[in-house]
Amino acid sequence: EKKPIINNDEALRLIDLIQQGYSDAENQLAELGYVFVKAVAKQYVGKGLTDEELIAASRYGMIRASLKFDKSRGFTFAAYAVWWMREAILQAIHKKENN
Repeated sequence: EKKPIINNDEALRLIDLIQQGYSDAENQLAELGYVFVKAVAKQYVGKGLTDEELIAASRYGMIRASLKFDKSRGFTFAAYAVWWMREAILQAIHKKENN
């Protein structure tokens, strides 16, 4: 059985807190999803950002996704967040290219 890259139940608990305004929960979610953040960031190595910039952009995308996530839609958080994470990375690459 394949282990999920992020524990969805724990992520949902933290997302509820984030959406209620608890900023500490953002750091906890980032720690919980660190492997996930790195896995998404790794797909963009060599595209113009340092590893640290890639991880920061991926983390930003995950936090942004947590603010917009609606668990009633039936998706896992990881499935939803990956789009936001990739979008944040692509925006960071584009911004760096234009500076």
